[in-house]
Amino acid sequence: MAGDAATQSGARWERGFVLSLAGLMLVVPPIVRELYPFSLPSMFSRAIDRLAVYEAKDPRGAPVPLERLRLHVPEWHDPPVRTLGRAGYGRKKPASAHVLGEVASAAEVQRAVRWALRRDPSLPASVTVTQTVLGRGDDGALAVLSRAEWTIAR
Repeated sequence: MAGDAATQSGARWERGFVLSLAGLMLVVPPIVRELYPFSLPSMFSRAIDRLAVYEAKDPRGAPVPLERLRLHVPEWHDPPVRTLGRAGYGRKKPASAHVLGEVASAAEVQRAVRWALRRDPSLPASVTVTQTVLGRGDDGALAVLSRAEWTIAR
């Protein structure tokens, strides 16, 4: 008999805990947006239609790291700095002209790269940046929507 009472008490506590957790999962994400483990799943909340892909090369044709040129892909799963999560889940990369789902203009790309070239003397004096924009074509399949190339010097 004593064992049955303990089992019923444990089951009641477990049921209350699960219901409380489910309630938090329903209430917290719309209010706070980013608070692990109650975060909104970014794969659904930030779907993208267009994707800009960057490639950078020095005058000899060797690749130049995009993060050093401020053209890197920001961490997709990091919450924006304005949310409660602040710098994300322990990672904070430098600012980038590349924003997922948006296509930076030629002026924005050139400004970011020129700034990086002037600040970092270990980078080459000039780089050639290629911006390829991917998205849905007329038939709905993935297609190259545009391609641009710029040679940017200090």
